Amino acid sequence: MGRYEDFIARDTAAREGQGAGEGGGAGGDAPCALPEAGAADGDFLFSLSAYLSPRTPIVFLAKLATEARDGGLGFSLRFQPLEAADRRTPTGTPVDVGPYEAGADGAFTAALPTITVPGNANPISGSDLEATITLTGSLCAPADFVCGDVTGTVARPLRLDLADSTFAMDRITDPTSYPAPVIDCERRPALPLE
Repeated sequence: MGRYEDFIARDTAAREGQGAGEGGGAGGDAPCALPEAGAADGDFLFSLSAYLSPRTPIVFLAKLATEARDGGLGFSLRFQPLEAADRRTPTGTPVDVGPYEAGADGAFTAALPTITVPGNANPISGSDLEATITLTGSLCAPADFVCGDVTGTVARPLRLDLADSTFAMDRITDPTSYPAPVIDCERRPALPLE
């Protein structure tokens, strides 16, 4: 139970220490131009940064696919968890989500279904994780970097509100060399691997 108690202590300390502006950018503050359908498609390194340990994100390989829609752009994502030890090795089962819609100004809200992340992809507690999250941000041309806020709840290993969490997606241009993960719209870097 030591790891669980440490997790609760970090959660409590993080919530008590939160101040204005700590949650990262929304990624949707300014209007932008939508990319053309298909132009933004590809692989991204996706970092989900929980507020209780923001610089140790859960990292996914995310595949973005877009399609034209009236007045906006539809998009879908495939999330493949990556092992926390190297942020590169696929683990667990990939999850397909969407389609969602980005409006003419690029803004989107994507309510994801419940996602399960295996313990070896969870750098915070090392336990299997089950969460239902919503991503809020903007998809702006050329869409090489997408970021925003995360809300929702973790149901397992314990109940936890994810308000004030963030995400960042950085395009992978070389499949043999992933970009270093960043955690928010300010592109703050994740802690390096040990």
